[in-house]
Amino acid sequence: MDTNVQSGPPADTVGLSQDRPGRHLMRRIIIDTDPGIDDAIALLLLCAADSVRIDGVTTVGGNVDLDLVTANTLTVLELAGRTDVPVYPGAGRSSTDGREPSADVHGVDGLGGLGRTAAAMRARDTPAVDFLTAHAAAHPGEVTLLPIGPLTNIAAAVEADPAFVENVASVVLMGGAEGAGNMTPSAEFNLWYDPRAADVVFSAGFADLIMVGLDATRQADLAPGVGELLRLLDTPVSRFIHAITRSYVDVAFAAHGRLACDLHDPLAAAFLLDPAVIATVPADVSITVDGEHEGRSVVTRTAGVPGATANARVATGADTARFYRVLLTTLFPESVDVIERVVAHEYR
Repeated sequence: MDTNVQSGPPADTVGLSQDRPGRHLMRRIIIDTDPGIDDAIALLLLCAADSVRIDGVTTVGGNVDLDLVTANTLTVLELAGRTDVPVYPGAGRSSTDGREPSADVHGVDGLGGLGRTAAAMRARDTPAVDFLTAHAAAHPGEVTLLPIGPLTNIAAAVEADPAFVENVASVVLMGGAEGAGNMTPSAEFNLWYDPRAADVVFSAGFADLIMVGLDATRQADLAPGVGELLRLLDTPVSRFIHAITRSYVDVAFAAHGRLACDLHDPLAAAFLLDPAVIATVPADVSITVDGEHEGRSVVTRTAGVPGATANARVATGADTARFYRVLLTTLFPESVDVIERVVAHEYR
């Protein structure tokens, strides 16, 4: 599929000229993503938030192929009314051979059958890695990375620029698990898809790295009542989320007999708006890069262990009701009262 690539301003200035009033005071973020149903919801959430500034979105192959994830990203940004946000296509393939997209979960188009709308927006022709390194260098200590797909682009930036790690203020990633995985018994999809890249990122020495893994995101379940609320709110965004999550629920029901689905990536995104949506512990995280446990995140909690050094904070659980209040009231601020009633009932 054509990703509609075109030239844009230099990487270190893109997205600044169309800045909205006051946004220079907000946290700068770059979203690295592979939409993906839950990725799309995370994008919509952050596009609606007043407390963050999206400097750019980089795309990576994962849930579906790169051309589709890039097209899906453009579609979602248009839906959100954020045509000011530049998009940079990145790595189309994992650095690990034999990986296949997750079409059985997200549908062949990545959005449960709703991802084939042609976007008027166009992606930039600057490669994702060039944008990541140049933008972090232009704004040292200011940029937070939100990788919510495989870590291929972030690892490539680490390897391309020795100063990149120091220039980045924080990394909040969705991936990994202290406990059971979802792709293998021990590995979560994003880290399994490119374990070598994950190993590079966790070994890089980022000053602030937060791993929001399955131990927390499995508690971010979209209850049936919240799904119905999305339908009844009857806005373009609520109808879109309701529609794409229906296929997610179908997969969850077929696999586990549950009439709910987990919103993994939106929980990591919500952490940028309200850190209290998750609990974290300091830990040393290493990635198994081969063998039967390939892609596993080995988590060793460091609190109370003499001489132990943490390279990350790892999410251990989520405040589900708080998360859904953040998600829904940010997206639909005109409906706070009904949101509160439904959330209080569904997550009591």
